[in-house]
Amino acid sequence: MMIADDRWEGPGWPEILIGLVTYVLLLLSFGMLMGFLPGNDPVLMGIIGSTAGGVVGLGAFAAAYSARIRNLRPFGFKPVSPRWLMFAAGTGIVAYGLNLIIQFTYLAWVGTGDPQGILHAAARGGPLPFLLSLLGGAIFTPFGEEILFRGVVANALNRYGAFAGVVLSAIIFGLAHGVSVILPVAIMVGLLAAALFRATGSVWPCVILHCVYNGMNSIASAFGFAPMQ
Repeated sequence: MMIADDRWEGPGWPEILIGLVTYVLLLLSFGMLMGFLPGNDPVLMGIIGSTAGGVVGLGAFAAAYSARIRNLRPFGFKPVSPRWLMFAAGTGIVAYGLNLIIQFTYLAWVGTGDPQGILHAAARGGPLPFLLSLLGGAIFTPFGEEILFRGVVANALNRYGAFAGVVLSAIIFGLAHGVSVILPVAIMVGLLAAALFRATGSVWPCVILHCVYNGMNSIASAFGFAPMQ
């Protein structure tokens, strides 16, 4: 059950629509800018690409934030107990295990394919590229995506019940990552993060979950443990 706080007006459909439209526009712009990078340098593309979710998510959240409320607390910027943060970190580890199951199943059914090849290249490009891609992909991107997809989207949909707040918001989060093996993985992460948000009313456990999950992916990729590469 989501923690209620009647002192603050929460985000609604205006914030959802403004946030998601801005997200799509910024994502398309980012993709066009990536086209100007040298195609023979996957490490550089991976470093920049690892920050895309953070830049786009933060920009889309800023647009939604500016629409009406202009107060961070209604968007889930609320403190939680350390136990919730520890639980979120553990859930991130579980999410990584579920991710491996999904990816190996995909490989068994569909075959090869790696939509995140440039991210793997950055993680294995040496100490500095790994560090930069880790900061971008495991800290900045989780923060940007969570404040948008949980702080705005799941938050606003929660008023319609658990299915809308958790399942529907997770599907939206998955579709935002494209139609590939990443789709079911992103939906899985979205389900776990949205459930955490509904339970706590705070974006911070969601950010921790996402950071741990992405961080484990980056470390596994650097050591050659990623299923698809």
